[in-house]
Amino acid sequence: MEVGMNKEEAYQLLENNVIDTIHEWQVKLGYTEEMIRIYYNRDSLEHLVKLSLPTILEAKEFLIAWRETVQDHLGRVHLSNNEERLCIGIPAEGTKYIHEQKKGSTFLLNLMEVLKGPTCTIEQILEVFKKRSPNVICEKAVDEEFDYVIYYENDPFDSFRYCFSLGEMGAFYHRFSEYDYQTVR
Repeated sequence: MEVGMNKEEAYQLLENNVIDTIHEWQVKLGYTEEMIRIYYNRDSLEHLVKLSLPTILEAKEFLIAWRETVQDHLGRVHLSNNEERLCIGIPAEGTKYIHEQKKGSTFLLNLMEVLKGPTCTIEQILEVFKKRSPNVICEKAVDEEFDYVIYYENDPFDSFRYCFSLGEMGAFYHRFSEYDYQTVR
């Protein structure tokens, strides 16, 4: 069943992704103490946790076991699915925990400030990324939806692909896992 990780490492990868995703939403939309639901397609989850989860039943069994490992700080996580689409519902106590744990994290806050500027440039965006780490890659996007994709080279703490659009109506971004970025292009 295992591709390259043991289950404890896989649980940590999922927990980190859930926390990072909720933190991003809290920065973008503001913090509210309520349940937040995150959706994963089975294949995206499988790639994220680096385990073979070829059936929805195996993916659900993995999530049930994962839920037990995070219950003490994220609360009683709600799990459901609709065919290959899995839902992880983090209760209000878990979203509060994430808010408290990520208070000192400034990267996304700095990025949002730059994006709000009336004349946001790719150079300003890159400055925010480079403050965090010099190992930044910026490429012209290959699709028409985005202008640039920025990511860190071999960074175990941030493997996301940040896709930016810069235009007359302002700047915005979407963040994808490497796998999801490759499959949506």
